[in-house]
Amino acid sequence: MKHPLTRLTLIITATITASASLPSVAQLPNFNMQPGKWSYTTRTEIPGMGSIPMSFDQCVTQKDIDEGRSLSAQKEAGMDCKYQDLKTMGNRFTFTAVCRSKDMPEPMVIDYDMMATSTQFDAKMTMTGGHTKAMGGKMNMTMSAKRLGGC
Repeated sequence: MKHPLTRLTLIITATITASASLPSVAQLPNFNMQPGKWSYTTRTEIPGMGSIPMSFDQCVTQKDIDEGRSLSAQKEAGMDCKYQDLKTMGNRFTFTAVCRSKDMPEPMVIDYDMMATSTQFDAKMTMTGGHTKAMGGKMNMTMSAKRLGGC
């Protein structure tokens, strides 16, 4: 089993990327993510544990976008997420994801606030529930991503 923090980062990344690439998921914002090589930087703040940075690059193809690869990553991680309270104000999006998993004692609630275009985004997330109780009750994460060019 993956460490809960690694799994959590996967879920959050998948949810954000899903919001960028799936116009068929009506509850999520769509900012028409462009295919190509994307660079992601995250920072997770866990009470009592400090700040955990993470960076990675990912190639996103048009096929990935068309087939909704991001939501399948959530399913592969054993998560079932529902989205609610979407608000769009220009290129700012706020929404809430409620994610369930057989490995979590209760649903994880993730509140998102993001600014996004087709080639970059900045997001702030606050997570409660799920595994967060074992890590101090609430976690905050920031994520920035930008398209670097072709894959």
